[in-house]
Amino acid sequence: MAEEERVPPVLFEEQGYLADFLSQSAGEDRTIEDLLFRHLTFDGILISKLEFSHCRFEGCRFIGCRLPQLYLRSCTLDGCDLSGCQLNDATFRNVLWKGCKLSGTQFFGSFFQQCRFLDCAAEYANFSGGILKQLTFSDCRLPEASFSDCKPTRLSFSGCGLQRSDFTGTPLKGLDLTEDAIEGILLAGPELKGAIVTPFQACDLARLLGLIIR
Repeated sequence: MAEEERVPPVLFEEQGYLADFLSQSAGEDRTIEDLLFRHLTFDGILISKLEFSHCRFEGCRFIGCRLPQLYLRSCTLDGCDLSGCQLNDATFRNVLWKGCKLSGTQFFGSFFQQCRFLDCAAEYANFSGGILKQLTFSDCRLPEASFSDCKPTRLSFSGCGLQRSDFTGTPLKGLDLTEDAIEGILLAGPELKGAIVTPFQACDLARLLGLIIR
């Protein structure tokens, strides 16, 4: 079915049936499609290889969830709280995260393609070891987040707070950081080759790398 012909997502209202529904879908290797989850609580969900396609999550809370190898395709998460959840080794394609709380959320080893994070609070979030293709962060708070050992392609930040975030082992060639706060970011040095920064940021980075500026 073409994208423009898809019907609007159907509201899923059964909070009491949610955990069983997810378990059954994973057990039958069935993709969950075209559903709207609004103001639901995903409490302690521990399921691997869940798959969602063309779904919306609005104002949902994910509490203590572990969802390894989660697969989201063409989904939107709007105003959701996934703080502290483990979403390691997941796959995200064409996913929009808008106004979400992602404090300490684990995305270790995950694959992102054509995804956007808008106005999200993601302090201490862990994207380490990820493959980041056309991944955009706009107006996000990412202090002390980890992007170490990632493989970025067209990664971008705009208006983000990246203070003390870890980019060790992640090449930043072509990455424009001029609109972001990068005080105290962690680097070994070679990662900076080809990165775009302001003169003020360059001075701060020089001190970080042990240079003495006179």
